[in-house]
Amino acid sequence: MQYIKTFLIIIFLIISKIVIAQDEEELLSARVLGIENAPIIIEEYASMSCGHCASFHIQTLPEIKKKYIDTGRAKLLFRDFPLDRTAMLGSMVTQCMNDKQFFPVLNRLFQKQPEWTQSEDILESIFKTLQPLGIEKPMLLSCLEDNETNKNRWKLLLAGRDYAAKQKGVDATPTFFVNGKKVEGRFDIKKLNSLIE
Repeated sequence: MQYIKTFLIIIFLIISKIVIAQDEEELLSARVLGIENAPIIIEEYASMSCGHCASFHIQTLPEIKKKYIDTGRAKLLFRDFPLDRTAMLGSMVTQCMNDKQFFPVLNRLFQKQPEWTQSEDILESIFKTLQPLGIEKPMLLSCLEDNETNKNRWKLLLAGRDYAAKQKGVDATPTFFVNGKKVEGRFDIKKLNSLIE
């Protein structure tokens, strides 16, 4: 009986460790657009296969970037919240990029989202989409090959999604926070103006 109790306690502790959301330090760092010490922090949770996320990056972000990010008033913290396997592949590719490549690659994938997300050969479509940015096929494949770095990146992406859902209440994409406060409804420049001015 004592053996069973000990076994159950160990199982409970293991499950608790899995269920309790990870500390933010164990997650992938947010990718930052803007200067580090900007006073307004816009945090975005997005899925690479989400049409509304693509729309934000194509239509809304340029205006916010011009008025707030380029002037040093705000910074964007981008965090992945992959909703499906296709989004996960896109996230694996973007998160494989260095800081200089990240946002150009992210924006290009959002701009061409229907072309690669609906393709029969997603990897080939991503490659063709990113070719104009100088991304070579071996580099792209290295972001997805079966190795410890990529396995860890995959786990961290899933851990980040779980953390956002359980700890921050993210249940859809895109979801935005401004200076730590969750934004309800549509997020655009008018909403941002109303929140900070």
